Amino acid sequence: MSLSLALPSTSLASTRPVSKVVVSPLPLAAMLDHHLRRSSSQDRVLGTLLGIRHEASNEIEVRTSFGVPYQAQGKGSITIDMDHHKALLDLHHKVNPREVVVGWYATHPTLNSFSALIHNFYGSESSPFPAVHLVLHPETLAFASYVSMPVGTTQRADQVAFVPVSTELRVHAQERPGIELLTSNLTSLQSSAAALSTETGTDASTIPLTTPLATLLSLLEKVSVMLDSVLSYVHKVNLGEIKGDEKVGRALLETVGSVPAASTSSISKSTSTANAPTSFEDEFNAHLADVLMVSYLANVVQTQTEISSRLNLLV
Repeated sequence: MSLSLALPSTSLASTRPVSKVVVSPLPLAAMLDHHLRRSSSQDRVLGTLLGIRHEASNEIEVRTSFGVPYQAQGKGSITIDMDHHKALLDLHHKVNPREVVVGWYATHPTLNSFSALIHNFYGSESSPFPAVHLVLHPETLAFASYVSMPVGTTQRADQVAFVPVSTELRVHAQERPGIELLTSNLTSLQSSAAALSTETGTDASTIPLTTPLATLLSLLEKVSVMLDSVLSYVHKVNLGEIKGDEKVGRALLETVGSVPAASTSSISKSTSTANAPTSFEDEFNAHLADVLMVSYLANVVQTQTEISSRLNLLV
């Protein structure tokens, strides 16, 4: 089933002002991936934005996005694949029921003649709240958000003005390590490519990506710097130079407690026992094996429970 959008005369619902649109890196990456897979006859792609509305501050937080196929038909209509939109929306609600439709996106910095029609459709999907239109430039990665305002004495779907809304990129703590890793690789790649192209006269685009070993070395260096900072903090607290924080101490205790201790007594005792661990590496591997075994057993129990529940439905 598909939905054809023409230029009918329709009433627009009253909108509530949106103070800010907050976007996470995940939907932006999904938009870029969708744009790279587009048909050669299309200059842009569009899709649905899912997120959470904060009614107290009138903010919209965009957390997820998925593409929706469409086909332009002449100058006054466009066809959107409604089956695809509804199917993906139902699947997403099974995983994240709190996230609702907050608007739509397009991978082009400018608006076209179909923007008002598509926005009117997504306005009905997000009713009674206003829909947000997010535009992303696939080359510069710049993005902006808009809301629609009716124009003229007669309220029609195609007679609207898109008003920009304050938009910001918010990276959560869980996403920051991955973003820093990607950006650090790009920065080092660009600097090395520029230096090598200047010396040899080669094209900078032919420089290979950073090897996994170099990436691991960079991460280990960052971990070493963090450990030095933690040791310095603990040393100052023990000397009474600074006042300790209970939250920091509790976090350090949980972090250290997750790693098996390798005391000198256990290592000395291991020399008299043939099957005992002989080094910290052996102790850590044994601890890791226990964790993996517990995880495996938990997955087995979960799978058995799901199979049992489905068999009960059949009976």
